[in-house]
Order: sequence, then structure tokens, then C-alpha cells
Amino acid sequence: MREKWFYNSMFLYHVFVVWYRFQFPMVSDEDRTFAGRWKFLTHWNAMLQIAYYTCCGLLVNSNLLDKWEPVRDQAFHIVILPLSVFVSLMFWGLYIYDRDLVFPAHLDKVVTPFFNHQKHSAVVLWTFLEAAIVHHNKPGHLEGHFIAGLFCATYLAVVLWVHAAGGVWAYPVLGLMSWAGKALFSGVSILVYLAFYRVGLVFSELLHDPPFSISKLD
Repeated sequence: MREKWFYNSMFLYHVFVVWYRFQFPMVSDEDRTFAGRWKFLTHWNAMLQIAYYTCCGLLVNSNLLDKWEPVRDQAFHIVILPLSVFVSLMFWGLYIYDRDLVFPAHLDKVVTPFFNHQKHSAVVLWTFLEAAIVHHNKPGHLEGHFIAGLFCATYLAVVLWVHAAGGVWAYPVLGLMSWAGKALFSGVSILVYLAFYRVGLVFSELLHDPPFSISKLD
């Protein structure tokens, strides 16, 4: 029952987010460059969350969620949770250090505060809330790491393609680095993403199967 309530709430919330997005176009100069907003990891995360919670909302109301549970569990552990944490921490970390690297001041006049926090803050809240409410089975060790690494490599390939084809970097910080610096930054980013993936697994396990509990001590 808690799962159905949660997924229905998330489904309705993301329907509202989509409606809100079309009510306020919020098109920036960066969005008009090559590949538009699809070159930004934040947009990938937002679209994946919308797709994920839409599918979960539809499945839970059609009583098909149990059938698709393995796919849901893998999507949550490998992409939804670690990507949301990665996007949020990277964005706010760079924002605090030098906001011009990720969110120049002129974007304050384009992107509303609600939408900014939806993309960079609320995404973490929803995934942590789901981890607490819904029990997700862990993916296989090698399988999970392989798919997580493949996802990271796919995005990095898109970033390189956008630069090669359109002459722009998705994030200004990349343009300030040498190619050796870009390689190091990318490698560290992948390791950080995989670390978030591992932490997510441990976090979920502690919530639903704590090592110490009253029942185990009885």
C-alpha cells in the first residue's frame, strides 16, 4: 500500500513538473547551442526521473509492477539514485565554488527557483524517500557495476560528440582544462558515480535489513 501511495504521488508530481515546464519555457542561451539541453546531465536526470516515476505509477495501478520489479530495482539502484546524488552534489559543489562554471548569474532571470531546485535538489529527496519506503533487490555485483560504468561512458561519449560536432562543451569548466585534465576529471567522476552506486546499495540495505534490530536481539 505504501508503494502504491508513493508511486501515485510521484507520478502526479512529475505530471505537474512537466506541465510547469511548458507553462514557463525557460529557454537559456545555453539551450540554444548545439544539442540543446540534451547535452546536460541534469536534463538526462530529470527526463529519466520523469520516465521512471511515470512507468512506476502506471504499473502499480495496473497491478503489473511485480512483473517488472527486477527492471525497476535495477533502474533505481544503478541509475536513478546514484545519478540524482551525483547531479545534486556536483552542481551545488561547483555552484558554491564558482557558479559561473555551472549556472551563471544570468540564468537566474530564466530558470525559476522552483524548477532549479526540482532539477538539482528535490531529485535527491525523492530517491532517498523511495529508498526508505520501497524495498529494492540489489543487482548482481558485476552486472550492476558494468551497467553503471556503461551509463557513465555513454554520457561522456555524448559530451565528446557534442564538442566534436558542435564545437561547444556541455559545461564551461571542461573548456578550462587540458585534455589530460579532462581525462582525469572524467575518470574521477566515473569513480565518484560508482561510489554513490555502492553507497546507495548499502544505504538501502541498512534501511530494510539493519544488522541490529529488536527482533534480532530477542
